[in-house]
Amino acid sequence: MATLEKIRQRKKILAIVIGLALLAFIVEAGVEAAGRMAGKTSAAKVGSEKIDIVDFQNRVAKVSAQEQQNGDNGETDPAVRQQQVLEEMINDALLNQEYKKVGIDICDWEISQLMLGKTPHPAVMQFIQQAGAKTPEEFYDFITNPGKQGVAESDVAQLRQQWSDLQEEVSKEYKFSKLQMLMAGCMQPNDLERKQMAEEEAITNVVTFAKKDYSSLPDDQFKVSDAELKAEWEKMKPMFKIDEEMRNIHFIAVPIQPSPADIAEANTIADAAYIALQKGVGVDSVRLLGTVNVDTAKVLQKDIPAKARDYFTNAPVGSTLRDSVMNNRHTMYKLINKGMSLDSVQLSFVVVQGDAKVQKDVMDQLNAGKTLDDLKKTYPQKVEGNLNQWQRIYMVADSMKAKIADAQIGNYFVLNSGENGAQLVAVNEKKPANLFYTVATVTYDAYASAKTIDELTDKFQAFLNKNKTAADFEKNAAAAGYNAAEMLISPSQAQLSAGPFGQGIKDTRKVIKWAFDSKKGEVSPIFNDNKDMLVAVALDDIYSEGYLPYTFPRGKEMLTRRIINEKKGDALVAQYKGKANDLNGYATLMGTQVDTANVVFAAAGDPKLGNEPGLIGRMSAAKQGQLKGPWKGLNAVYVYQVVRQDKAERQPSKEELNQRYSQTRGAGIYANPNYIFNVLSKATKVERHLIKFN
Repeated sequence: MATLEKIRQRKKILAIVIGLALLAFIVEAGVEAAGRMAGKTSAAKVGSEKIDIVDFQNRVAKVSAQEQQNGDNGETDPAVRQQQVLEEMINDALLNQEYKKVGIDICDWEISQLMLGKTPHPAVMQFIQQAGAKTPEEFYDFITNPGKQGVAESDVAQLRQQWSDLQEEVSKEYKFSKLQMLMAGCMQPNDLERKQMAEEEAITNVVTFAKKDYSSLPDDQFKVSDAELKAEWEKMKPMFKIDEEMRNIHFIAVPIQPSPADIAEANTIADAAYIALQKGVGVDSVRLLGTVNVDTAKVLQKDIPAKARDYFTNAPVGSTLRDSVMNNRHTMYKLINKGMSLDSVQLSFVVVQGDAKVQKDVMDQLNAGKTLDDLKKTYPQKVEGNLNQWQRIYMVADSMKAKIADAQIGNYFVLNSGENGAQLVAVNEKKPANLFYTVATVTYDAYASAKTIDELTDKFQAFLNKNKTAADFEKNAAAAGYNAAEMLISPSQAQLSAGPFGQGIKDTRKVIKWAFDSKKGEVSPIFNDNKDMLVAVALDDIYSEGYLPYTFPRGKEMLTRRIINEKKGDALVAQYKGKANDLNGYATLMGTQVDTANVVFAAAGDPKLGNEPGLIGRMSAAKQGQLKGPWKGLNAVYVYQVVRQDKAERQPSKEELNQRYSQTRGAGIYANPNYIFNVLSKATKVERHLIKFN
């Protein structure tokens, strides 16, 4: 009965989840409504199958509610969440279509075994434990036969829906594992392949070489014509393929940061806060300021920030410390109290449902040596408990802590009681007392004032007023003190990206939408949806579905580099060919030194050689002692000679070769989720329409 009461209590948590889902739906329902008014009904199309916008929004609402339940606190960019959900739904559609083609399904018996069998799916066990049940059967009986437990049908509706959702997720995972096993089974090595792999790894060629890097020659000596760019583009055309219309843009993101005046004002407020903090024994005088954040907590001495810990070690109660300012945040501390306190104890809890007589009888029997299992039989559905549980008690009420601290080891006593029940506790073991500090942490952040934001906006707007074309926007940004970053965007892009590692700029989906609604050469207004940034964008070019042209800036740079390197290679080969008789002679001509590399055909190659896949095969096949080259690579010209061949001391086992096959050309590559989704999305036309609803 106690277990079922736990399950009943969980419905309160679920009610919060449903409420959050409703909130998320209300917030984001405008997207769906806008699409309906425009006559659009699908968020995406996978082959001939449409993903309805209502189904999409319902999934987004559910995910949003889960994130809030997990403490997201609105940190996730809604556009990122929407895009992630859409991709998941697209992947689901791709998989379902593939399952139908290859005959993969899941029967009722399999579902029953996964949810209620002897070895349920791990997610099922985690779920029922969180719900307060002991076994899946107990939980399932509770939600399917609530009347038997005296519970109303409406009280289990939410739990039943969660069980249904879990069953759907477990079924999806199981079907996907079937697809993976099917693919893995089709990619097993035979004896010939194992023999080949063993031979590829059996010999290490020790190679001496000299190389001349193309970077040693100036680029301006090698001109590239438009015709050469077109020809190289034709050779590399598959690399330029795009499956949807794209835009090339430049954008400027202006950080909204406090001005020197804002920082000075923040310093004044922080000074006043520190003076107030030094007064009295508490922090009420600081709270009266109303402009700073105050957080008081009792923590172990070792867990407070190092600088405060070192200072407060020998300082009296009431002492204060002002920390250094980091990222415009002022931090200060006040020591409210310190002392030794009981921290961790091992307890046994027994909950008794019944009047005072039953409570006393259960406690007397426990102290007389009766076990919890014995008492469960004597008082069915009235006694539950957890034995030998370690608990940290330093934060509990002083009255309870005193009872636990004074308790005799092994004896049960009443921790809490009422007319109809009691909580009995026995202390099994106490860890030594620890030193605790009660510390108030006061923080204040320097923010950009309205005046500062207005000045940043006015300056940025003045720049945009003078640079109304994309060409001027890019050309004149640096002189005005701005960085115009280039980016190729797709309609499914959730954010603009900035920084060396492409960090996303939150709340920039509207900027991307503007780019897809505008004409080539136009410059946007200022967007300030992200309260930390002012953003404007210039639309450089529009690329239709098919292939990026050879004029695409970053593509053109890559093509130009390949052509220049090709010409440098031809020039260096012509310069060195036949001009020396040995490796040292070629090294002298190149102005470099002879180096040594270890080459195994099956491996990626020695880092000293650079990224030269074609060179590894040539070095592996070269005869010992034969001088080879000059050979034109991707990044340098090489002359080399195999000086020694080292044979492996042992042959790999069949199991090792099978594992290597899986990792390099088998299931380890082709049965992983990313590869499967990539293949399926290329085999089936996928259209994403989300940008139409923004």
